[in-house]
Amino acid sequence: MNYELKIWNWMLPGIASGLLLGFAAWIGQSQIGGALYCAGSFLFIALILLIQAVSGYRAFYRQIEVDQLSQKRTALADTAEVRLAEFMRQMHPETVRLFLKHRLEVWRVREMKGNELVTWVLDADPRINHEFVEYVLRHSNFYNLMPKRLFNDKSYKFDPMGVVTDYEQYDALIALMQRRGWVTEGFGNQPPAWIEPWKPELAARRFGLDISAEEDEQPVDGLSEIQ
Repeated sequence: MNYELKIWNWMLPGIASGLLLGFAAWIGQSQIGGALYCAGSFLFIALILLIQAVSGYRAFYRQIEVDQLSQKRTALADTAEVRLAEFMRQMHPETVRLFLKHRLEVWRVREMKGNELVTWVLDADPRINHEFVEYVLRHSNFYNLMPKRLFNDKSYKFDPMGVVTDYEQYDALIALMQRRGWVTEGFGNQPPAWIEPWKPELAARRFGLDISAEEDEQPVDGLSEIQ
């Protein structure tokens, strides 16, 4: 939108109103015959222009607020999922069908060595283990995710293979949720916040997890004290 043109819609009537008010005051003080009638006419016109200027001023800044809100909503809606849907319009229908069928797969089953037989990892990001996702969602509330500071940056507790640290899994999970428009970015020491309608239970159902049951494992160091 061309805001320079919109500014003149209220600025010109405002300037004209000020000039007419000054001219009406000058005529009213003069000794010319019929000066009061002339000053009254100018005063009436000035008041009309002043009302128009105030209305235009309010409409101008209201339009700025509307445009800012529209840009914010557009930015929130322009997620990776939306862009992917736009790109799929240019793809062959059979390719789109195969792609969507593959996206229905949430978890991969990874074979483990030793006593553990298999483990589940996210298909969207194989670095993320299902136990980690379940633990984070269990200890998140309706407003924010579980804070990252409650994990140990050198711990491999949630990776049976001992490759990905808890910090790296947390960053990968947050990045995945942000790409899908589930959570916001963290601000300062505050963890990411949920974006409506997403909440821990809804995210768990999307991942095929049940977080309503009681948890038997010991909490991460420092979590019980904070809670």
